[in-house]
Amino acid sequence: MLVRVDDVSAPGDRLTIAAIAITAYLCSGAMHEAAGHGLAAILVGLHPTRVSTVDLEVSFFQVPPWKVRLVAAAGCGANLVLAGLAMLAGSWAAGRSAATRYFFWLLATINILIPGGYLMVMTFAGIGDWGDFVGGLDQPLIWKTGLTLLGVGISLYGLRWGVRHLEPFLGGPRSRRRAWSLTLIPYLAGSVTDTLAGVLNPTSPWLILISAAAASFGGTSWLLWIGGLAARRQLPLPAPQNLLVRDNRWLAAGAISIVIFFFVLGPGVPR
Repeated sequence: MLVRVDDVSAPGDRLTIAAIAITAYLCSGAMHEAAGHGLAAILVGLHPTRVSTVDLEVSFFQVPPWKVRLVAAAGCGANLVLAGLAMLAGSWAAGRSAATRYFFWLLATINILIPGGYLMVMTFAGIGDWGDFVGGLDQPLIWKTGLTLLGVGISLYGLRWGVRHLEPFLGGPRSRRRAWSLTLIPYLAGSVTDTLAGVLNPTSPWLILISAAAASFGGTSWLLWIGGLAARRQLPLPAPQNLLVRDNRWLAAGAISIVIFFFVLGPGVPR
C-alpha cells in the first residue's frame, strides 16, 4: 500500500526505511574494512588476503608498530570520511526524493557514531582497532583517556547533528511516531543484518558474531537517543516532499545489499 504524499500523519514506509538502512550499513562496513583497513594496509606494503564486512585478514608478522597503528586507525578514519561525503551529498540532494535524502542523513549519522563508539568503548577495553593502536605506546593511560574523550566528543556531535538534520522529516500529528520509525527501524534492520552476516565469516563465527554485534548494535545505538530526543521536539507540519513513501528503487537496493551481505562480504572475499 502506498502512503499519500499529502498525508502528514503518515509515519513513513517501513520497508523502504529498512531497505535504506541495510544499504547504509553495508556501505559503512565495506568502507571501514575495505577502504579503511584494506587500503591502508596496501599503501604501507602489506598484503591483505581476505576482507569481509567485519574484518580484514592481514599478517602483521615483523611489521613495524607504526604500520599496525596506521592500519588500525584507518577503519574509523574511513568512516568519518564517508560521513563527510554523505553530508555533502545530502546538501546536493536537496531536490531529490525524501528517501534519497534520508539515505544520506542515515549514512552520515551512523558513520559518525561508529568511530565515536569504537573510540569511546574499545580503547580502555584494549580490544579491537584501538586496542591495537594503543598497544606498545608510552604512557598508555594518557592515550586511552585522550582517545576515549575524543570518542565521546565525536558521539555527542553525531547525536546533535543527527537530531538537527532529522527534523525536516518530522512534524505533524505523528511526529513522535515518525521519529521512532526513522531511527528504531534502521537500527534494528541494519544491526540484525550485519550481525547475522558476521556469523558466516569463516575465521571464527562466534568471535565475529561478537565483533559484528558490537560494531552494529553497540556502535550505532545512539540512533535510539536521536529518536528519543527528536520525538520530544515540537515541530511544524512537514512539507509533503519530506515524507518517506514506498520507493521500489530503494527496495531493490536493499535486496541487492542483502545478497552482498550474506553471499559476498559476509563470508569474505576472496575465499
